[in-house]
Amino acid sequence: MLVVSWRISSIPAFADHATASVSTRQGTSVQGYETTNECYIPYEVTVDVGGVVTWSNDYSAAHTVTRGNVADGPSGVFDSSLFMASTTFSHQFEADGEYPYHCMVHPWMQ
Repeated sequence: MLVVSWRISSIPAFADHATASVSTRQGTSVQGYETTNECYIPYEVTVDVGGVVTWSNDYSAAHTVTRGNVADGPSGVFDSSLFMASTTFSHQFEADGEYPYHCMVHPWMQ
């Protein structure tokens, strides 16, 4: 299993581990939701190796989905570049691991 997040969550037995979807929350261009881990919904997902995660920008502000953390910067593993409202970015995960990510425009989004 591969975890695309900062921490591992319990997954229901009926969960689909081949794909996962993550949405940017309305209002995330302003700080506040990071205190409750609600910038990306859900906060964490789990997919099998080879699985695909698709992020959707469901807010009017442009965002990025950039592998790495704010302190160390981008890792180069994946980066959506700016993606505008009503668009998506997908990445296929080929190796086990945890993959923290953030928004380069709004660094509190992690």
